[in-house]
Amino acid sequence: MLVGYMRTFKKPKEFVKLLAKTTKYHGIDLVYFHPKDIDMERNVVNGKVLVDNKWVTKEVPVPPFVDVTVYSFKYKEQIKFLRKHSYFTTDRLSSKSNMYTKLKEDGEFADILIPTIEDSDFKDFYKFLKHHNQIVMKPKRGHKGQGIYKLAKEKNKYILSYGNNSEKISKGKLKKFYKKNLAPKNYIYQKYIASRTKHGDPFDCRIRLEKNGKGEWEIVINLIRIGTGQKVVSNIAQGGCISYLDPFLQANYGDQWKEIKNSINEVGKTFPAKLEKLFNKELGSLGIDLGIDENGKLYFFESNNAPGVEGAWGEIALVKSEYYNYMLNKLSGKNSENNIRTAQH
Repeated sequence: MLVGYMRTFKKPKEFVKLLAKTTKYHGIDLVYFHPKDIDMERNVVNGKVLVDNKWVTKEVPVPPFVDVTVYSFKYKEQIKFLRKHSYFTTDRLSSKSNMYTKLKEDGEFADILIPTIEDSDFKDFYKFLKHHNQIVMKPKRGHKGQGIYKLAKEKNKYILSYGNNSEKISKGKLKKFYKKNLAPKNYIYQKYIASRTKHGDPFDCRIRLEKNGKGEWEIVINLIRIGTGQKVVSNIAQGGCISYLDPFLQANYGDQWKEIKNSINEVGKTFPAKLEKLFNKELGSLGIDLGIDENGKLYFFESNNAPGVEGAWGEIALVKSEYYNYMLNKLSGKNSENNIRTAQH
């Protein structure tokens, strides 16, 4: 059996080697390839297969199932080809603002949604800031915590923070900043949630999910991502560290920790299926990012259907390989059924 793993890096990263070894337990060969490695005229892939712990370039048929990242979607012709000749459970979802709108309309997760506005003029923006006193400004289509600002009102001045830096500005300068940096670039504005450690560092909880050997969502691991020294975000790509959930909650929330953990797990069990239903998409991997305020209340920050593998290589590789096996067997069954129907007619 053959499964594809398509990414936009020319060479497979170390995690892929572990994944390829894990899939072999199911009798599956994993072929790694870049979108440009697909030969669409000959229906083959010039990919890399792990042989004796080394990557060897091989020409193989287009795999029946391919693990695709959304970062590959810019290769439109190749994605269109794979939709026709293979199968994958990845798709673009929506902008952050549209996702919030749909979740709010649905209502099931309304209690963890952060007050948000978008497409505002400066008057509405300023009114929102006055009401909440501290807000966060995010690009509608953000990436790895880039372009996120925090703004706090302090008497007749305003503290603008970005990354590790902050400055105190006047209302006039704030208006200029809004017109130059925010208004032209499709930003959304949210109430600031004080999801911070006892030492004052920003953090979030990443619920890391994969589809398993039954084709069902499984929480692989819950991790706390701490933005050590950062003023706004907790994204590891911008520096910081990772903690396991239980000791972190015990250290920061005392007797509340078990109750908070149960709430986090409940979101992990119910949110992915809701997301697939709301957007009518089939996904295979998901990261859900939650904030936790000083009272232990959860807030939904965002979801990511191209999540990283940090902190849980082995666990993710194990669940992924079981899912690949499930999908290949499922697709093989579908093909058999189609062959029987064709023969009958």
